[in-house]
Amino acid sequence: MEEKEKKVKETKKEEKEKGFDYKHKASFKLSDKFKQRFVTQTAGGPTLSNDGLIALGHVKGMWKIEVDIIQYPNDQNGNMCICKATVGGYDWDPTEEKIIKVEYSDIGDASPSNCKGPVAKSYIRMASTRAVGRALRKYTNMDMLCTEELGEEDISTESMSDIASTQMVGLNQLNTIKGLIQQKSIDKNTFDTILMNTFNVNNFQTLTEQQATELISILENYVSPNK
Repeated sequence: MEEKEKKVKETKKEEKEKGFDYKHKASFKLSDKFKQRFVTQTAGGPTLSNDGLIALGHVKGMWKIEVDIIQYPNDQNGNMCICKATVGGYDWDPTEEKIIKVEYSDIGDASPSNCKGPVAKSYIRMASTRAVGRALRKYTNMDMLCTEELGEEDISTESMSDIASTQMVGLNQLNTIKGLIQQKSIDKNTFDTILMNTFNVNNFQTLTEQQATELISILENYVSPNK
């Protein structure tokens, strides 16, 4: 009991220092003012700008963004530049019930053929921007597409539905997963093993919506070997 109270006090102290409720606020509720500034309506639905994602990242305690070019453009690869971005921040670990440091990575690609207008001349920078946006979507748990991923023309409803299959895990799914972890008393090692063996990841907040549905099913049917 004393150990649990100690963890609660430590968590509250960390959250006060960082200014974010990591345990209960797995995703952001965007204000009207924020939407007016950073959200764009397209044919396929709303998108969130890279600047908006960076703003949310800072609110959540982001402490680094690193970008590396992993493929330089040339004639042989169709002048395709590929960048990898890594975002460092903090998040809640439901298995240990404490705030931990986390890192999220993703890639972004760009070439003169998939960038429109003046941006086509700065496609290397666009590859970096897209990579950062995708990594930040994982960290902030935003299921909206990043505006910069779409270029300057509206995306069609059909294309948007294709992309929807790769949408990030939703807030309700995150809360369900956290609840099942506690309900089933699943320890960190067991949970990490399930994630790695099933999805080859070590952080459940990087899952897609479809993968999260599969994980929830696995956890619902989980039976401790000690029972």
